[in-house]
Amino acid sequence: MSSRLVAGLGVALAASISFAPQAAGAAAPPSARPIGALDDAAPLAPVVTSTSFPECSTMCPHDGTPVGVEGTFEVGAAKGDTDVDAYRWAILGPVEGEPSAYSETILTKAGRARSISFTSHKTGLRNLQVQARDKAGVWGHTASYSFYVPANEVVTEWSFGDPSDPGANSGADPTTGTLDLGGAVTSSVGRRDTGLQLRGGAPATAASTGVSTGQDFAVALWAHVDAAESVTLMSVPTAEGNAFEIGYDATDGSWLAGRRSATGAELASAPGGRGAWTHLAATYASSDDALTLWVNGKAVDTVAYSGEAWDGSRWQLGCGSVALPEPRCGDATVDEIGLWDNRASAPAIAERLRLEDETGYATSMAAEWNLGVSTDTVESGVLTDRSFGAPLQVAGIGDQYLSGGFLALPGTTGQSLTLGHPVTDSAVSFSVAASLRLTDPTRGGVIAQQAGENAAAWTLGYRLKSDGSGGQVYFQMADGDSVDATVAEVRADVWTPEEVNVVVAVYDVDLRRIEIYLNGMSPAFGDGSPEGEMPEASFTMPWTARGPFAVGNGTTTLDLAGPEAPLAAEVKGVWQYAGQLSANDIFNADIGLPPGAATPGG
Repeated sequence: MSSRLVAGLGVALAASISFAPQAAGAAAPPSARPIGALDDAAPLAPVVTSTSFPECSTMCPHDGTPVGVEGTFEVGAAKGDTDVDAYRWAILGPVEGEPSAYSETILTKAGRARSISFTSHKTGLRNLQVQARDKAGVWGHTASYSFYVPANEVVTEWSFGDPSDPGANSGADPTTGTLDLGGAVTSSVGRRDTGLQLRGGAPATAASTGVSTGQDFAVALWAHVDAAESVTLMSVPTAEGNAFEIGYDATDGSWLAGRRSATGAELASAPGGRGAWTHLAATYASSDDALTLWVNGKAVDTVAYSGEAWDGSRWQLGCGSVALPEPRCGDATVDEIGLWDNRASAPAIAERLRLEDETGYATSMAAEWNLGVSTDTVESGVLTDRSFGAPLQVAGIGDQYLSGGFLALPGTTGQSLTLGHPVTDSAVSFSVAASLRLTDPTRGGVIAQQAGENAAAWTLGYRLKSDGSGGQVYFQMADGDSVDATVAEVRADVWTPEEVNVVVAVYDVDLRRIEIYLNGMSPAFGDGSPEGEMPEASFTMPWTARGPFAVGNGTTTLDLAGPEAPLAAEVKGVWQYAGQLSANDIFNADIGLPPGAATPGG
């Protein structure tokens, strides 16, 4: 395809590209001679062609090499330009991760064609600028080549939301990849509406997906490990074992991805934990036989295979190969699974993590301890969870279940409602809510708290204001697992403590912000004092806390060994959500309940 000549482009190009300082050996900036003053002897604009990035400027088809995948251009001298000895190129409007200046000089002889490699980190219409240089050192006219970069779409996608065909592939090639659910069943508590529950039975299988482990590939999924046992979430079984697997190892509480045979394994790993939705991904590069494990959008570990990858294309969920001593058919819930036939880029994985829907970000119930529902009572020292079966162990309270759906917390030392693991991941967006009536508003206490190893990761609590003007609810997040960590805080005044109040705290990882709401409303901005109302605050250092979760008691300091702060209240329920609730969700909730809560008798 021919390129268009752009006369006098020197000024425009300089304005569109941020030139970094030139490193030793790098190409020099354009000749000081204005491009508009080029004489007839200067090289013509070179010719640019590409099968990876077809030329297009209007009404572009959304095909070609997707974002995050390397493609190539061929650059050659214009017909008759035999004096050309080099080329250089630049991208108009570069983004982070792309060259921000002219490339280094690409040498040639007599204008012979040369190849340019480029990986776009942005979708949409892009523009490549190329110049040729003659033996006198003069850079000539500029070729402008427009092309379209499509999004990095998954080939196979399983979302499970279609009740008529929950195993359908909604990816780029829906004619393949249909999933036989096997022993798995759909569940209403998926990460986005309906998910797939793996219950240790026959795996869910797809005979053909068009994605092979013998070439570049990537996989991403949301996973919630329910039981305290090892489980293979996804695998590609072969005669050797698992050509690929991703799952949870209960021995040391870690996420694993790689390959496994009956005699050994080559696996990337990362600290993990059961009981909370986690976004997992793996990318494989055949060029160096390396597989990278991603957790919540971050590349955390890479394993280099000792030999070539085993080739397989039959994917399954819930078990490994039967050739292994332990297929690891465990209990878990998975959702929003995607397979690429290339090594997906960080932006492509991040897009899956964001989990946007038509109305914003998808938020799902992670735990609901709702005493207003008649079937939920405190029995045998256990407060049941209506979502994933995560019971709170009750101690120091006694039989205090009251008619009307309340649990009376006396506010005494030693009272506790605890769970040995988190319910939501504190490193990604989450929300927590509580509905309660304060029985002694003259005393502060912890409503809910998530512990790390050394410090409280976040705390939702109630306290008195020092000026005697009443009490307030507050939400704090610490920026590290240390008793000396910096704490971000939001707070709202409580005007009617004797009535049922619903407090909701939200962490939005995309906006790096925490918020608090009381009875559906955001509080006013305060007067700047340490105890003035504060509806939102910045929080920029997310980290994953894997310690116990507690209701009704904890510490008001970061130090987990600090003095107890038992809450005196009648608790109607506590709820946690994977994802950030919106102000609209919170405002439109039923009176006395947070968004999505089951109503009494439901």
